[in-house]
Amino acid sequence: MTAISPASGVTLHDGDTMDVSGGASVDSTTILTGGSQTVGGSFTTSTATHTVIDGGEQDVILDGAASYTTINAGGVQRVTGEYVHEGPTPGTVDHTTINSGGEQDIDTGIATATTVNSGGVQNVTNGGSASGTIINAGGALKVSGETVETAPVYPEPVIRSVATAAIINYQGEFDVTAGGTAMNATVNGGVMTVSGSIPDPFANIPGQPAVDASMATGTTVEDFGTLTVSSGALVSGTILQNGGTLDVGAGGTATGTTINGATMKLSAGATATNTTVDHYGVFIVLGNASFSGTVFNAGAVFEIGDGTIETGFTVANGVTLDVLDGGVLNNSIVSAGGTLLVEVGATLSNITFQSGATFVAGYGYTENGFTVSNGIVFKVYGTATNTTISAGGQQIVGLADLGGTASNTIINGGEQDVGLASTASYTTINMGGLQHVTGVYMHDEPGPGRADHTTVNNGGEQDVDTGIATSTTINAGGVQNLTNGGFASGTIVKSGGVINASGETIYYSPGGQYGTVIRSEFDSAVVGSGGQLHLFGAGIAKNATINGGVMTVSGSIPDPITNDPGAPAVDASAASGTILNSGSLSVSDGGVITSTALNGGTLDVLNQGTANASTIHLGATELAEAGGVVGATTIAGGTLDLKAGAISDDAITFSGQGTLKIEQKLVSGASTFASQIKGIALGDQIDLSGLSYASGATATVSGSKLTVSNGAASETFILADTSVTRFDIGKDSSGGILLTAAALPTIAGAVSGQTTSNEAAINPFATVTITDPNTAAMDSLIITLAGAAGILSGTGLISLGNGTYELAATSAANLTAELHALTFVASPHGDGSATTNFTLSDTSSAGLTVSDASTSVIDTHQTASTTINGPASGYATIQGTTGNDTIHAYGMFNTIHGNGGSDTIYAGLYGTVDVSSGDSTVYLQGIVNHVTGGDGNITVTGSTGATTIALGNGNDTIDAGGYGNVITLGDGNDLVHPGDGASQITAGNGNDKVTLSGYGNTVTLGNGNDVVTGGDGTNNVTLGNGDNTVNLGGTGNQITVGSGTNTIMAGSGSDNIVAGAGHDTITLGGVANHVVLNGSQANVTNQIGQDVITVNGGSDQFNFVGFGNQAIINGPAHVNISDHGMGLTVSINSSSQIDTITGFGSDTLGVVDLANGAGNYHSVAEIMGALKSDGHGGTLLALGSGANAGSIDFVDTAISQLHASNFMIV
Repeated sequence: MTAISPASGVTLHDGDTMDVSGGASVDSTTILTGGSQTVGGSFTTSTATHTVIDGGEQDVILDGAASYTTINAGGVQRVTGEYVHEGPTPGTVDHTTINSGGEQDIDTGIATATTVNSGGVQNVTNGGSASGTIINAGGALKVSGETVETAPVYPEPVIRSVATAAIINYQGEFDVTAGGTAMNATVNGGVMTVSGSIPDPFANIPGQPAVDASMATGTTVEDFGTLTVSSGALVSGTILQNGGTLDVGAGGTATGTTINGATMKLSAGATATNTTVDHYGVFIVLGNASFSGTVFNAGAVFEIGDGTIETGFTVANGVTLDVLDGGVLNNSIVSAGGTLLVEVGATLSNITFQSGATFVAGYGYTENGFTVSNGIVFKVYGTATNTTISAGGQQIVGLADLGGTASNTIINGGEQDVGLASTASYTTINMGGLQHVTGVYMHDEPGPGRADHTTVNNGGEQDVDTGIATSTTINAGGVQNLTNGGFASGTIVKSGGVINASGETIYYSPGGQYGTVIRSEFDSAVVGSGGQLHLFGAGIAKNATINGGVMTVSGSIPDPITNDPGAPAVDASAASGTILNSGSLSVSDGGVITSTALNGGTLDVLNQGTANASTIHLGATELAEAGGVVGATTIAGGTLDLKAGAISDDAITFSGQGTLKIEQKLVSGASTFASQIKGIALGDQIDLSGLSYASGATATVSGSKLTVSNGAASETFILADTSVTRFDIGKDSSGGILLTAAALPTIAGAVSGQTTSNEAAINPFATVTITDPNTAAMDSLIITLAGAAGILSGTGLISLGNGTYELAATSAANLTAELHALTFVASPHGDGSATTNFTLSDTSSAGLTVSDASTSVIDTHQTASTTINGPASGYATIQGTTGNDTIHAYGMFNTIHGNGGSDTIYAGLYGTVDVSSGDSTVYLQGIVNHVTGGDGNITVTGSTGATTIALGNGNDTIDAGGYGNVITLGDGNDLVHPGDGASQITAGNGNDKVTLSGYGNTVTLGNGNDVVTGGDGTNNVTLGNGDNTVNLGGTGNQITVGSGTNTIMAGSGSDNIVAGAGHDTITLGGVANHVVLNGSQANVTNQIGQDVITVNGGSDQFNFVGFGNQAIINGPAHVNISDHGMGLTVSINSSSQIDTITGFGSDTLGVVDLANGAGNYHSVAEIMGALKSDGHGGTLLALGSGANAGSIDFVDTAISQLHASNFMIV
């Protein structure tokens, strides 16, 4: 060791020591690592100033003083002394700066004005004292312990370590432990901890404390600083402000705390007394913490939770009580101006809310059955159910992005406000009640408030202001208002209810050049009898249905986007897709309606109103007043009435018998109607009520022009087609001209194949009716006979010779009566039948003629039959006569020739029979028979198999037995039972009925309305075009049908069906069936599963049950599938299809295969990304983007129900 004499400006190296004592002073000493300096130690004050401790050590002891010292890394300054009554002064230091790695130990010494920087530490122990210390980020001040003063008293004074007026800046640290004391500290964004205690050195003396607790008095915590107290420590007189926090842990005590814009928290086991909570102050009590003497001033917040039970508390005006998870509040009062906030996990019991109080249900909390009385505000950021809102009460659901939920609310005169991202469901609004649904359209903001299934009763009101309402019911006296872009879908308006829509708002998308106008809109509203729907100020309605109610569309407002050159000048109130079943619809004052379907009621187009693309059905009227504008209109049975001054500026199309009424007065001169007339057909009417009817008025069609004239004035129409060339002219109810496109009369009820015998009289037209729809038409009838001769007679009948007769012109009803009374008698003829055919030709005074040749009469003349018996031995050739014979062939192997007439033949065993003409009956026996015949109506029965039957074009009846029969029939209406199985049936055109037995039959029929039934399986049926019915039994059947309306019940499974372009109904039994549809409009239903249906174009409906079904759809088809099974596979092989699948969301194993590039998708992920809502609760998948691109609509299946496993690309 080297002792260096005290001097200024000296650097002390390793091993150097300097003793500054005896009143010496040094300045600017540098102490390096291993060097040391001692200041003091005598009764005269010694000093050291501006010392730099770079790793060495400076000891300031009794009567020593050090000023403006800098302590760097590894350096230590120790300030010591002892408290002796009238003894030397402890070492003192001032204005010390402690840098990173430096340390100052105040051990019974005194330090003032110390600055502790990052990494530096000031330790105050054993009764040391530090005042005015500033602790910067990363620095630390630690105070602990105490000492006993040597004094002539007992017990001797206890001197505690103390830090006074310390300032703890952001990220600075101040720890008070083991009996240390802090006074008047300021925690300015830093952290201060007060904890623990030590035993009092005189604890065994009466009156002395057992322990000396760590303590802090007069602390100010601000700027988000934190003071923590725990483990027996005590703080008093603390001021919390500007975001400061006091955290009192278990065993800690805080007294006299003031909270202003800051937070104080008591954990379980903590104690607080005489706390004052001021504006924006928060006082939190958890668990079994103890507090007393607390004062809550206006703006204060009191929070309890985690087991805290508060009973009998009064929430005063301006105070908020927040009950946290685990908190319990009993028997308490919320005063006017007070607020009770309840969070998830809280418990309430017997709470009284005074008028003016506020109740808040926080996020995750559910409040059930609360009554919002007069003056009370109920805010819901969690969930509220079964709430009743009385007059003067208010419920606020949601705030900004705190989306609340309310359900089953009853509003009895109060108000419910549904805000952003919030939902109110199944609300009932009674007299004086108001529901206000709001929101904003803004990027990255939560969605508008929503209300669903609301019922608005008499005196109630729902205001949807930029919000969304669905499935609302408006009863008598109730009102629904849409404003500022509000939206409502599925509203039902009952008698006395009113709904209104007006106004709009603007949505600005991120990066968009212009804003988007969002209009107040009703979608799919239904307005019942006595209900009202009003659109004004740019309100719109889509797909509304009016069932006896009133709908008005009027007015417009300037478009708010003035800088967009593509924006319209004004936004008109508008309705599109409206269905008017009954009631009234009006448009006026700039309003526009489009694509309206009028099924009844009246559409009134008033001044400055516009109606485009209306369709007017039977029973409905569209009335255009002066100044009203009518665009393209379709008259489908109803009336379009154009008043004087109305404007028609587009084509008027007739589609069904309707009326165009024009009321513009025409007195003289020529006029041309501005709009083109399309589709006018027989029975359509043009009512020119403004053109007076006069005798001799004319309607002339020349090319595409129809000119109507009364001699003084004329109106010309331009016709888009000239299929109607004649018009009936009459007088309308107001004296104008009524034109009716001449309509064909009709002849109905004619019967063919009527029978009589032996020239008996018959009324052949007894069921015929003649009608003529043309106004005041007169009809005459020409009757022409062909075929077998006969005589027709009756009242009013005029014979024109050569089998031609006439009934003179009269009304259609009189003509029908005369026709019914006519009598026909066939002329005499030989044995057999004679057929007379009648042609009726009706000519209307409108200039049109219709004919019918369906009537025919068959007269049969027959003498007694001849009986012919063959030889008993058989093997004979038997010849019949040309008349009617009864032939008995005995034995076997006979050959029988009927030779004409209607014969009855008993053929014997193994017979060969020929019946060339007549209506014969053949009885067969045994096998290997052969029957041939002509065009009569032949009946063949018997046979036990291997029989061949070939007949002509008659209505034949075959009832065979056995197997292996071959039956060939011509055109006719045949009735066939081919045998017991393995038989072949071939027939021509006709309405045939075939009943099968057994297996392996083959049926081939021509065009007609055929019926094939029965069989036990593996039967093959091929039918031509017609309305056929096939009902087979067993499995493995093959069925092929042509075009027509076919009904097919295939069998019990494993059946194959091929259908043409018809309207087919197909029912599948069993499993593993295969159906091929070629351009049909079929309805196919299965019963078990594992069935495959292949579609090649057409428009079909499939109803699937069971497991493992498959639909293969080729070409531009339109298929509707109802999936009630599991594991359905739908193979899409074309992008031009429009398909729907219902129930697919419940089929967890369902798969849609996209083949041949359908939809141009390259991955399942791409398919999932393309799914979008269809606007009706389902999901739409587009099959491409071109003009002919199709789609798949998963009806009633949300996007969330579809998964990658539901799609494949093959």
